[in-house]
Amino acid sequence: MSLFKVVKVKDVRKETDDTVSVAFDVDKNEFRYQSGQYITIQKEIDGEDIRRSYSLCSAPFENDFRIAVKKIEQGKMSTLLHHNINVGDELNIMLPAGNFTISDFSRKHIGFAAGSGITPLLSMIKSTLKEGGSFVLFYGNRTESSTIFKKEIDELLVKYPNQFNVTYIYSRENMANEIQKGRIDNKKVNELIKQDLEILKADGFYLCGPENMINAVKDTLYYLGVPKEKVHFELFTTPVQTAENKSKVVSDFKGTSQLTVIMDGEEFEFELAYDGDFILDASIDHGADAPFSCKGAVCCTCKAKVLEGKAVMEMNYSLSDEEVAQGYILTCQSHPASDKLVVDYDVT
Repeated sequence: MSLFKVVKVKDVRKETDDTVSVAFDVDKNEFRYQSGQYITIQKEIDGEDIRRSYSLCSAPFENDFRIAVKKIEQGKMSTLLHHNINVGDELNIMLPAGNFTISDFSRKHIGFAAGSGITPLLSMIKSTLKEGGSFVLFYGNRTESSTIFKKEIDELLVKYPNQFNVTYIYSRENMANEIQKGRIDNKKVNELIKQDLEILKADGFYLCGPENMINAVKDTLYYLGVPKEKVHFELFTTPVQTAENKSKVVSDFKGTSQLTVIMDGEEFEFELAYDGDFILDASIDHGADAPFSCKGAVCCTCKAKVLEGKAVMEMNYSLSDEEVAQGYILTCQSHPASDKLVVDYDVT
């Protein structure tokens, strides 16, 4: 069974000078999703298997299935989607996945976004407002013209004046209101919250954007007493600061594991040393059509469950503590830590 579904491009829309949104013609019953989730697109480009994940900016109740793609310098997939894709073209995509979601849309939520980090939050905002909840958004960009989805966000402000509030923050605009000048850093977060301390009582905080912004917001929220379980964030790339300081995972196991990988009901058996390849890479080398996208612990496309034995992860930025406790691992970052290990990709 193929991990990817072949779908046709339904619409390509220019959002800003460096961002397009792409809609796909899909069976909504098959491609069910929650606001905040993403899809993985696969395409062979110049003989290379390229896979990239993009968040859905549409909401599940809408008659749309749309992602936003910001142009990345020398980015093969983003270049394709910006310049070489047309309505009617076919692409391979995985079913929606991801844990960056809201459990109860009827409550009060706070969002901090910068640049293309607005993509999953826009879907969350639309679902929250439709379900009667409230949402406060702090959205940073360079200029007003570079602000992705500004027109749609402003329309939501008019439609839901009592449920939705947004503060635009620009680093290169001459704003009359001082609070709207600069970047979303520790100082700015403090200033924003001081304007309305009720923000700290919100039911959930959702952060998406560059690593520095996410770290600044979550560190400030923690300092101000917001419980960690209320703060949720999603990264688009492997964190540079954490990756640079990453230490080798310590495990008592120093041998070779008899590894069984279950994929689409088929079992693949092979040996894998504790310090050898990651489980994902080894599984693919031994014939398993194992799913993957980022290979950097950011998405959870390669998620699998340990049925027997033990595995250790070097990095994890997408699985919840509950999922880890249940035995789930990111196979792109996992090594065996027991004589026998059984990993199942079919259990979700």
